[in-house]
Order: sequence, then structure tokens, then C-alpha cells
Amino acid sequence: MDCTTVTSRVAAFLDGELSPGDGERFILHMEVCTPCAELVAKLEAQQFAPLQAEERERICGRGEFWSDMDSVLCAHMDQMVLSKTACLGPWYQRRVGMPMPMVVAYAAAMLLGVAWGLQQRERAAAAELATEHLGQQLEQERRLASQPTPVQEPGKATYRAVNYTPERGAF
Repeated sequence: MDCTTVTSRVAAFLDGELSPGDGERFILHMEVCTPCAELVAKLEAQQFAPLQAEERERICGRGEFWSDMDSVLCAHMDQMVLSKTACLGPWYQRRVGMPMPMVVAYAAAMLLGVAWGLQQRERAAAAELATEHLGQQLEQERRLASQPTPVQEPGKATYRAVNYTPERGAF
């Protein structure tokens, strides 16, 4: 048993309401831990006497006691939940749970990510245009390849284009 458990069960120990196993562990802890032993000794010195059965029935036995206790506990628990979940104000007024340099680094990383995404989008658009242009060129090549070549008629002279390069010294 640890000190937290002992301090939460002191009243049950003094009233004799602990189970035999818990009572033994409670006593063993008090033999080892002097602060807990001093706490129990101080409470025993106050000579706290538990309520007798008649007194307990007189105070706690009336019908309204438990409904009153239930309503008070429910209201208290509701208040605890509301205090933990209450809105602290608009999002822009709340304190950030991170140091400012970390927030700046995170924002810079986000901006770099957005810039990289825009650059990749531009590259993709350029690649798409190049692909479309190459597709058009390929289609034009296919059309030219599918057209039959004109057959040369016999007896008709054909001309060939020749590049003439004069030799050195000739005009």
C-alpha cells in the first residue's frame, strides 16, 4: 500500500471498516512509513468516535437525505465537467501550448510545403502540355506515313533539289 492509499483510507481504518487484508497492509505500511503513522496517531488523538447505529439512522436514514446528497453530488460533478470543458475564448486569443520558435518553424515548413506543391502543379501542367504537343506530332507522323507515295509516271522527268557549295576560290 502506498501513502496516497493510506491517507485516503485513514477514516475507514479508524472506523474499523477495512477488510482484514487491507487492514494488515495498512498496518504494515504504517510500520515502514513514519509520516503516515504520525497522521494516524494525530487522528486517533482527536478521539474521533464513529456514529452509533441509531445516530446514523437518525441523520442518514431520512428519505430526503440520499436524494439531497445525490442532487448535490450531481451538481458538483456537472460543475467540474463544465469548468474543464468551458471555452476559454476565441481561438485567436488562446495561448499556444508550444514555444514561439517552434510555431514559426512549423509555419515556415507549411509555407515551404505550399510553395513546393504549387511548383509541382506548374511542372505537371508543363509536362501535360509537352505530352499533348508530342501526341499531336505523333498523330501527324502517322497520317503522313499512312498516305501513299505518288507513283512516278514513265517518261516524265523529275527534278532533284541539290545543295551547291562552291569550292574555295570560285565565285
